[in-house]
Amino acid sequence: MTIERAPRRLRALAMVPLFVLLVAARTSVAPLPETMVGTTADVPMNEVITVKQGDVVLRANVYDTEVVTLSEPVSVGIAKFTQDIPAGTRLDPVLVSEKTEQLTGSGGRIYCGENQRTRSKFGEAMIGDWFSKYKTIVRFCFIDSNADKKLDKVFLAGAKAKEDQLAVEITPTTFERRLFQADDEAGVLELRVHRLIAKKSEPDKIEFKLHLMKNGVEQTFDFIRTVEKGVPESTYPISRTNPKKVPYPSYFNDILGGGVGVMAVDAAKGEAQIKVHSNFKMQLFKPVSIVYNYVYVYY
Repeated sequence: MTIERAPRRLRALAMVPLFVLLVAARTSVAPLPETMVGTTADVPMNEVITVKQGDVVLRANVYDTEVVTLSEPVSVGIAKFTQDIPAGTRLDPVLVSEKTEQLTGSGGRIYCGENQRTRSKFGEAMIGDWFSKYKTIVRFCFIDSNADKKLDKVFLAGAKAKEDQLAVEITPTTFERRLFQADDEAGVLELRVHRLIAKKSEPDKIEFKLHLMKNGVEQTFDFIRTVEKGVPESTYPISRTNPKKVPYPSYFNDILGGGVGVMAVDAAKGEAQIKVHSNFKMQLFKPVSIVYNYVYVYY
């Protein structure tokens, strides 16, 4: 990314505190969302073009919003958990709810290590089952409480017992923090022409669909969460015209900041005339998949 985008970087980063709204009250920490940045999709702007099924209309590259690595080793221990973390280890930037700040007794920039459950069989055995003192994911989370690029406190995310939740002081440990780095998984978000509908009951409709790719593999999601002026917003994968209600030309003015006008559709020919008004905007985004939990009652 070029230096000219620096002001936009700062605007995107300014939205980080607002994403705390998206952290569930029962969750100790949540990953910091990635950042999407609109890029060329080989489609001219503000010109009428002909598109067919599968054509890419809008494209954005995905960036890690913040990358943090330890500059020196650190050793930590809370309750029965201990870990020696070497220099060069990457920590995950996270968001916490106000409730978590109250429970830990501290706030600031927070970065977490790996899950203690999966780190070793000993850790998994110690965490135990659903009724244990710990949640499924238990991590050491470090705090830079005064924004001096030194980690000075740590708490155990995922602890249920009050005595294990409080943040404790550690020897100040330096770390490196870089913003808006290329996503390790080569993430790309695209808006494509999904299909052209030629049914008698639904003549000449066009559907656009959002596709998120990681290392070339399609990622499934139910919607994408963003924050606009402090308010959480949801964008669903499919955008569809309805010429019976809204005759052409019709417009999608805000698909994650992107604007597309549909001038005409000829589904029988398998083509449509569209005009792209604006690309995806630079913003934090979070793909969300809905998970259903079922409880079976036997009687």
